[in-house]
This record gives sequence, C-alpha cells and structure tokens, in this order.
Amino acid sequence: MCSRESKLHDSPLAVVAELILLLSVILVAAKIGGEVSERYLKVPPVLGELGVGILISPFLLGGIHWFGGGAIFELPQDGGGLPVEPQLFFIAQLAAVVLLFEAGLETDREQFMKYVRPATAVAAGGVILPFVMGFGATVLLGFASMDSIDEMIPALFVGAVMTATSVGITARVLADIRRLDSPEGVTVLAGAVVDDVLGIIILAIVVGISEEGEVTAGSIALIFLKAVGFWLGLLVVGSLVSKYISRGVLWFKSAGGALVLALALAFIASAVAEIYFGLAMIIGAYTMGLALSSTELKHQVEDSMRSVNNFLVPIFFVVIGMQVDFTAFGAGDTSLASAIVFAVVLTLFAVISKLVGAGVPALFVGFNRVGATRIALGMLPRGEVALIIAGIGLTSGVIGKDIFGVVIVMTVVTTVVAPVFLIPAFRGGSGLKSGIVEAEIASGVVEEDLAGE
Repeated sequence: MCSRESKLHDSPLAVVAELILLLSVILVAAKIGGEVSERYLKVPPVLGELGVGILISPFLLGGIHWFGGGAIFELPQDGGGLPVEPQLFFIAQLAAVVLLFEAGLETDREQFMKYVRPATAVAAGGVILPFVMGFGATVLLGFASMDSIDEMIPALFVGAVMTATSVGITARVLADIRRLDSPEGVTVLAGAVVDDVLGIIILAIVVGISEEGEVTAGSIALIFLKAVGFWLGLLVVGSLVSKYISRGVLWFKSAGGALVLALALAFIASAVAEIYFGLAMIIGAYTMGLALSSTELKHQVEDSMRSVNNFLVPIFFVVIGMQVDFTAFGAGDTSLASAIVFAVVLTLFAVISKLVGAGVPALFVGFNRVGATRIALGMLPRGEVALIIAGIGLTSGVIGKDIFGVVIVMTVVTTVVAPVFLIPAFRGGSGLKSGIVEAEIASGVVEEDLAGE
C-alpha cells in the first residue's frame, strides 16, 4: 500500500478505494480464520477471527513491505494511538454496536429483570477480586510501589484492566450456541453491563488520581449517578414506550425501513451513552435492544439483523486482533525475564480472580456448580475493553510499554481461553439448583429439555 505521506496527495476517492481494499482483506481473512476454526479445529469462529487479526496486524504480516512495495497495514501516523486506520476502527466499533443490539433483542426482558439482582452480585465479585489481585501482583513484582500515589498509579491501572469483561465476545459465543436466553446467558450479559458501570467508576477514579493526585467523593458520586441513571432510565422508559416505538417504526412500509430505523435507535442510544454519560457504546446498544426485545419490531427485523451481523461482526474481532502488539512485550526498563514472570502471574490471577470472583457469588444466588462455572467463564474474556483501558494508560504515560505488553498477553490469553471452555460448559444439565429448576420449569422460563440434558 502507499505510504501515509503519499496518501495526503491522493484524491478522496483514491483514499476511499484503498480503505475498501483493506476492508476486503479483513473480510476474506475473517472468513478464512472462522472457517478453519469451526470446520477443522472445532472451536468458535471468533477465535479464528481474532487469530487472523493478530497475523495480519501492522506488527506482523500486515507490516511487511512485500516485493519492495508498501505494507498492507501500515501504522497510521495520525491514528490517535490506534494501530489501525481510524476509519477501520470506526467500522469495527459500529459492528460491536450492532452485535450488542442484536444480543439485546434476543434476550428475554423478563428473564433479564429476574436475573439482574444475581448479576449484580456476580459483577461485584468479578470487579473487586480482579482489581485487588491485579493491584497486588503489580506491587509485589516490583512494577509499582506503595511509597507514593504516583508510584502506585501503575498498579491501579492494572487493577482497572483486570476488572474488564468483554461482553461482545461472550455474546457472540452464546449466540452461536443459542444460549443467550438461558439463565446463565442472561446473568452473564446483565453482569457484564453492571461490570462495565463499576469498571467505568474505577477507571474514572484512577484517571482522576493520575491527573490531579486525588479524586473527590462528589466526582465519584456524579459518575455513578450518571452511569446507573442512564442505564436504568433507558431500560425502564424504553420498556414502557417500546410498543409505541415498535408501532411507529413498523408504520414505514418501504423495503428495509424497519431494519434501518431499528439500527438508528441503537446508534442513538450508543452515542448518547458514550458522549453524555461516559458508558460504553455497546451498553447503550444492548439496553436499547433489550427494551425492544418483546415487541413485534424484534420479530420483523431479527432475520435481517443476523445478515447484517454476518457481514459486520467478523470485522470487529479481526480489528481487535490487529491491535495486539507482542513487540511491546518486555519493552521499557525491565528485563524480558521479569516481564515474562509478570505476564504469567497476571494471567493466572486474571483467570482465578474471575472464576472465583464471579463464580462464588453465583452459588449463593440460585446457581449450582455447573451454572456458576458457566457464568464465571462468560465473565472471563477481557477483550477490547481491557485493550481500551490499557491504551488510555499508555497514551497518558501512566504505564510504560513493559506493563502494556504484559496486559496484552493477559488479554489475549483470557480472550482465547474463555470461548474454548465456555461451549463445553453448556453441554451439561441445568445450571440452576434443583428446587429452582422445578419452579422455573413450572413457570415455563426454562425449557424442560434444557433442564433435563
């Protein structure tokens, strides 16, 4: 591909043509990776998409200057710290919004509200323990110190990264195995939403400390009220007016009208969540889908939505893979051996903290060991959420490339491992305790064949 300098002299159409070519490379790579994973390796296609993303990234094959020409994926000079073109990153984020909007549509709202309380317990455990273990590992291995606030900040950032849960990856896997609407699936998605709210509060506190050396209780309360208020407000108000929204959208009889307007609602909710309330866009999209999940609009657009997802969503996972830079591993002032030890310890802590932090509370809110294991595995992948938090720390100078590289290793391992174990975990019987299983079957919430598997 041409260099970034020469692109400045290209016509707008030439720039667009190059982006289309890059997008076609991503799409072909995604389908090859997904096909190989599903057909030959018998693992979820998302793993293949992540894998090919790593391979074609600017840090590996995509950065090679083939046959004396330019690299396919060069590191953008004006990408704001992103290792991919901002336009491709935009398409990937658009895909994430569409993915979570569909996940919300496919979720039973009554089921969601029923499990939001246990999900809160799961999310709290899945935030507190990972934060503590991430903070402790960073200090104990000498990558941060308790001597002063400034020296403590890297540990706070690592702790914040450890709290992350990639709802996009888990939602994709649960959708592939048709378990989005199961009690465990709903609890994981609801827990991931609460996890995101809590994670935003922690990140805001850490950023406030790093920038000003302190943070006030008032600012924390404001962040909490904005995040929780928007989420609950959109869910409650959206649910109350969902039938009217559905009728209004379905009034349009032109081809594709319902799908386009439904997506527009998802985009509005995601943008408002990010810009005005500090919540991730995917949370706004998921909540809007959840509000519309029991309407006629959902049934009218669900088939078309799957087609849109089949095109867009693989782009999201490939671009996530393209952001992984293993060359950052062991960079900075620390030795490679120290970085390897830190990466191994942090990765083990990342797995243990989510399995225990999210799994143990699930045992006390109606799930048996099978269900608790499914929930814990669903909360395990860090994915793009961890990369975003780590990127904030790197670009702000709070963490160095050495810690950033370690975080990348932890993120990749948890993101890859979770789907591998999550699918087999759903092949057993019901995840609810026996007394609850009978009550659920009697009410028709859990299908008998699922409970009796």
